[in-house]
Amino acid sequence: MTALPESAAAPAPEPPPYSLRPTLSRVMTAWGFGAVWLYITTGATLTQYAKLLHVTPFGFGLLAALPFLGALTQLPASLVMERYGWRKPIFLWANLVHRFLWIVIGAMPWLLPMTWWWAGLIGLMLLSSMCAHAATPAWMSWMADLVPPRLRARYFSRRVQFGQIVGLVVTVLMGLLLDRWQGKGTLYLRTCISLALILGGVSGIADILFFFKVPDPRGHAPRPGLGLRELVRRPLADRNFRHFLGYTATMTFATGFVTQFIWLYILDVVHMSNTRANLLLITVPLVMAVLCYPVWGRVVDRFGSKPALMLAGLLVVNGASAWILVQGRYWYYGYLTVLLSSVSWPAMELASFNLLLRTSDSRGAVRAGSATAAINSLVTCIAGTLSGVFGGTMAELLGDWQRSFLGLTLTFHAVLFVISAVLRLAALAWLLGLRETHEYAARDALRYVKADVFSNLQAVFLVPVRQFGRLGNLSFRLRLPGWQGQRNRRRP
Repeated sequence: MTALPESAAAPAPEPPPYSLRPTLSRVMTAWGFGAVWLYITTGATLTQYAKLLHVTPFGFGLLAALPFLGALTQLPASLVMERYGWRKPIFLWANLVHRFLWIVIGAMPWLLPMTWWWAGLIGLMLLSSMCAHAATPAWMSWMADLVPPRLRARYFSRRVQFGQIVGLVVTVLMGLLLDRWQGKGTLYLRTCISLALILGGVSGIADILFFFKVPDPRGHAPRPGLGLRELVRRPLADRNFRHFLGYTATMTFATGFVTQFIWLYILDVVHMSNTRANLLLITVPLVMAVLCYPVWGRVVDRFGSKPALMLAGLLVVNGASAWILVQGRYWYYGYLTVLLSSVSWPAMELASFNLLLRTSDSRGAVRAGSATAAINSLVTCIAGTLSGVFGGTMAELLGDWQRSFLGLTLTFHAVLFVISAVLRLAALAWLLGLRETHEYAARDALRYVKADVFSNLQAVFLVPVRQFGRLGNLSFRLRLPGWQGQRNRRRP
């Protein structure tokens, strides 16, 4: 049984043949434009656009499945990259097509007749997703060579933070604009959303253009005789990797269908405005994630990926079912449980990404690592596609089903949220068989997180108090000369 290597046990890294700081800064800056694209083309904007294009409830299930279905292209792309070594060209051109298609999606009401709108949206989003996933193995392999192991978790946590800060601004702005546009009629709203999606596509293209000057440090030496069977054999022979695949598949099936139906639940059942929906579903979770990413990055670097996944997995179990309580007068009690899940997702993303990066560089014994990301994405694809179809089918079957319980309105959305919670709990069983070189218990990671959070809160509260005390000391120094004597002369 192969244990996942720890970065601490790795040999001293060789100095990179390029200037590291400017290169990583360029990658970071690029993601600022990428974040604008990401947060314009998701959330309430996409949900409202799909409703304006007459997408059915089953169609929303398909929309949830599209990002996973596109992952079918990852394994062929990985094979082409391993055979011919076209790592950077695959990343650049596949992503350029992927982002350009969002310009076409935005312009679709002017390009297709109304009867083809919903089918065109699903088809173009599927094609865009396939191009994005075709670039993923190249991205994983390239970044694993570009970013030194000792910096990976911290660097990517900072990169995600930067994108989330940009996302906060974009999300708040889009929510306000959607509410303003919505009051001016359907045609006006659809036109404005179309223009926003086109702007997002242009920003996404700018993100990829930055990478033309990012060096490919080791290149990717071609292996012309490599076959598909040999490409996948070695990763699948690793018991650890099989356990990780089981966890990924179960968690993906549990969460894949949820996002689209949470948006429908908030807009159609709870009847929130676009601004408030964006605030609760994107803005506040982003703020929490920005604050928590550095903490979870240190946890992953110090304790490994398994404890972080176990601890965060327990906290996200009720992340979907808690939305059932987000209604009525005391909706904020349920939302606090949702926030507990929101602060845990960064740990799952960082830990999973860290596991894949360890096996995705192009050096020596782990050369087959590009296939690791592709196989993981293929499994994610299958699970996510089945999840979206399952969610859409359940929505169609339950239809207008509605009950009242303890003053809460229960619809088919609530049934889907409860199913998601049960499956999230089941996914954690796969982590029990995962092994790392240095084993730590989840409780060790929990103690570290508690201490780190307490330390940060202590700094937040104590720094203003100390500054106030410093101002008090300065006030004594500002007394005028002779003040003490004047006060003494007034005494009888």
